[in-house]
Parts: sequence; C-alpha cells; structure tokens
Amino acid sequence: MMRFLAALAALGPFAAPGPAAVATPGAAELVRNATAAQDLTGWSAAAAAGPEAVKRATGLTGGPAAATGVRLSRGGASGAWAYALVALRTPAAFTVGQTYRMSVWLRDTAGPGRTFGLLLASGEYRHRPTETAEYTAPADARWHLVTRTFVATAAGAADTALYLSLPTAGPFDVQVTGASVQSVSAPAPARVRTGPSRVLGFSGPAIDPKVWGYDLGGGGWGNGERQTYTSSPANARLDGAGHLAITAVRTAQGFTSARLTTQGKVTVAAGSYVEAAITAPVGASVWPAFWLLGADIDTVGWPACGELDAFEGTGSRPTLVQSAAHMALAGSPRTDRQYGWGEAGGTTDVGLPLDARSHVFGVYFDAQTVRFYVDRRPTMSLWATDALASGRTWPFGGPQFLLLNVAVAGGVDNSATSFPRTMTVGPISIWAGGVPF
Repeated sequence: MMRFLAALAALGPFAAPGPAAVATPGAAELVRNATAAQDLTGWSAAAAAGPEAVKRATGLTGGPAAATGVRLSRGGASGAWAYALVALRTPAAFTVGQTYRMSVWLRDTAGPGRTFGLLLASGEYRHRPTETAEYTAPADARWHLVTRTFVATAAGAADTALYLSLPTAGPFDVQVTGASVQSVSAPAPARVRTGPSRVLGFSGPAIDPKVWGYDLGGGGWGNGERQTYTSSPANARLDGAGHLAITAVRTAQGFTSARLTTQGKVTVAAGSYVEAAITAPVGASVWPAFWLLGADIDTVGWPACGELDAFEGTGSRPTLVQSAAHMALAGSPRTDRQYGWGEAGGTTDVGLPLDARSHVFGVYFDAQTVRFYVDRRPTMSLWATDALASGRTWPFGGPQFLLLNVAVAGGVDNSATSFPRTMTVGPISIWAGGVPF
C-alpha cells in the first residue's frame, strides 16, 4: 500500500539460505541429473528464436561443490520465449499441501544485465505443481544460488520439469549446476487452541483514541492518491452495530477519506496472527486496504521496516483480493523488493464482488515465515530463507502496527463510479503464538 503498483527494483546478489527449511528426512532428490555428472541426460533447451547451445561444463570452480554442470548459451537472436528444462525422476509425484524447495546454482558469465527464472512446468508452460517462481538478474559474474520454497497446489504430470526461464532478447552465456527439487520441512505457524489474546472492537459512541489515531492530509502518499485524509465522522465512524465504517467521499474540491492507524498505541508482536472481517467497496479507483507496518518505521524508514498488506482491493476488478509483503533490498534500505500481487497466492479471486458480503482477511508473521489468509484459507506463503537468498531483507521478526484506509487511486478514470464508497470493518482479533485453525 505504501507504493501503488511499484516497479520492480534492481535485483541484487544472493546469500546462501539459512536453516529455515531442511530436507524432509528420507526425502529423495527429484531432479534426475542435477549436475550433469556424466552426460546431458534430462537437460534440454528451446526458444522462439535461436538456436540455443546446451553443452556439458566441467572444471567448475568458485561456487558450488559440484565440478560439473551445464552451459546454456545463445548468440544475438531474440524471441518471445526461451527456456531450459531439467528432467525430474517422478514428475507427477508432488503431494498437494506438501512443502518443497527448488534451487539451482547459476553463473552468468557475461556479467549483469540478464534476467533468469526458476519454476516448475512443462515446455508448454503447463502441468505446474505450483505457480511460485523466482526471477533474478545477477549483479555480477559470480556463482549465485537461486532458490524458492513453495507449497504444492497440484500433482504435476509426466512432462513437468524444473524450468529455467532464459533471457528472451539478445545473447547470453550462463552456467548452471546443482539443480534440485526436494520435499522440505519448513517453518509454519503453530496452532493455538485458545481465544484471541486481544480484540480491537468497534463498540461504543466513538472510535477509541487509545487504540486508533489518524493519518491526515493529502499529497499523494507516495502513490499518486487523490484523496485527502481527515478525522471527520463523514469519513470514519462507528456504525452502532460493532463495525468501523471508513468512507471515501467525492466533494466539489476532490475526495476525502480516512486512514486509521494504531502507530504509537497498539502493536502486533511477531509470532502473531491478526484478522478482520471486512466488506470492501468496489468501483474504478476505489482502493481499500487492511495492512501492517513495522513499528520501527520512524527509525529505519520504509521499506526497511517491513510492510504486510493483508488485504488490498482494486475496485475496477471487484472480485480480486490482493496481498503483498514489502521489504528492502539488502544494503539499500530505501529500495523496495516486494513479494507482490503477481506472486503465487498474491491475488485471489473470491468470485463475487467484495461489497456483496464480508470476507475474513488475515496474516501471520514471525522471524522465519509470513502467511496470508482469505476466509482462513492460506494464500501466499513466504519464508525468510528465500528472501535472504534473493538479496532481500526480512524485517518481520519485530512488532507491527495496524492501518485501515480507503484511498482513491490516481491515474484512473472514476467518472462512472458513484461516491460515497464505504469499507465496513468488524473487530480485529489478534492471536499470540500462532493461528487458531
């Protein structure tokens, strides 16, 4: 929410992952010929324009333990797609709900400037056990580990492979080795059997000033937003039935709305799950949100503080729920390296417009994992291991405060959208120590 459709920031170098996920005891390596130890069995490449060269590489040094691997290269051709496939032993054996990790060591011998991706798919980009992918643009010609943990959502098929997305334009020359797909035991939220440790309710005659404050003013808020935030009851009030109502209003001077925050009043500790039932407004440019920011934002700034968008709606697409996690690029605390709406689980279609009924939006976070939920069903899962390996920071081991707002997005024609538009929020419940389901 701090940035609207933020452009991808420059990608940085990688660090080896920490101990946040370990291979499941007895788990088999699913990649058939991970390092091309003897030959190129199971390795192939194709492109819309080419040709691409696939050669066995020996004497590899300076990075992974393996001395053998594969060299993938192409001259100056360009086309719509290019990829390499690494065959799996049992490609259809993915278990829905099981956690896996895919990884590969990669060295772009030409240095920075090209983007590579790691995912699971057939050559036709089908039969995917997960929509999760990791894209990277190495900053130098050293070896880098590209890795991503995921929860399988489908079983795969006979032609599912470890899929390396290759640059589509111009030449490239890359060495890869250590291709791996394994079942892993990854950190997950604990389950708690008690009631919430705290409930932020909306009863009484007025919004509780011991819990909620207001962000006030206009200025676009870093996103080109069109509204001015106020503390007027016309924009934020209690409805008398246990709900908070935040309303965006069109006036002769523009738009007014409200952004409520618990900054300096209430924080959510790491290791907690927080949720709220929300009926969200729709309509072109209407942008409701329920989100969290790191409590140290005034010290470290954004995005270094971390941001968790439990819910964002884009009113012109009224059935879509979007979630995101924002964090900084390592060594560059002002550069956003988000896991955004395009990630697996980052966008959920709930079928009916968001103003048709309420939905429960939640997020769990701690020093190792973040998991988003819609109606208590997990959507996007993230791990610190992957973030650190991809050059991100992981700021979610500290407390966060809550925000609720309805923005009016700039650059969108909302002449056909009738105002006022109201977001209705039920009590916000917080469980310390895990999720209650």
